Amino acid sequence: MWEIVPPALPWGEPMYRAMIILSFVFGMGYATFDLKKRDVPRNIRFYLLMMETSFVLYLGFMATFIQSRGKLLGLNGSGGAVGLLLGVLVFSRITPQYKKEIMNAYIIVLPLMYGIGKIGCAFAGCCAGRSYNGLFSIHTEAEDLFPVQALEAIVFILTFAMSVYFKEKRSFDPLVAALIYSVLKVLLDFFRDTHPERFITTNQIMCTIIATALGIGIIIRKSRREKIVID
Repeated sequence: MWEIVPPALPWGEPMYRAMIILSFVFGMGYATFDLKKRDVPRNIRFYLLMMETSFVLYLGFMATFIQSRGKLLGLNGSGGAVGLLLGVLVFSRITPQYKKEIMNAYIIVLPLMYGIGKIGCAFAGCCAGRSYNGLFSIHTEAEDLFPVQALEAIVFILTFAMSVYFKEKRSFDPLVAALIYSVLKVLLDFFRDTHPERFITTNQIMCTIIATALGIGIIIRKSRREKIVID
């Protein structure tokens, strides 16, 4: 049996912090650079970056605080994703002339930021997988676990790469992409250690709500376009 043994405990927390910082650097950096290529003014790029960072951090920490009923304070990936999407929605209303550029630049980095963050979770040992003793299981003193952090990191980073490919081919749809990201998160969460205790987790409920809202938005957009064509 292949086993992945967690790193020494002293490296766990520093590596987690480093990966979270890197997720922001790469994610926000990519989005800001992409907006620059699209000739979005510097002041708009700056204020958008500040808003997105604030929303991601605030809702990321609040999601953990609420889920733990005030017992824990940490960065929740699903809450952070909600914050990023909310920032896109708000700023697109403020600067509707750059709505398309903002949505394309920031929604595409969701899987990149989440995937890098999950590398940190793998080092820290948080967000663990369910009991599993098969191929690539993670060996701990208590039991063997499914390597869900590694799986999520690989899936979402590859998803980001595919999104970039479609974007370069001018066939990237940010709403459809965000819907796919949400569905992937719901499915991968079934491999988490929280599922033996409950059928559906809080993260899955959040992502299902997001996916439903996105699906409704896509349907409304399609109906409006069809109406314009008919008219």
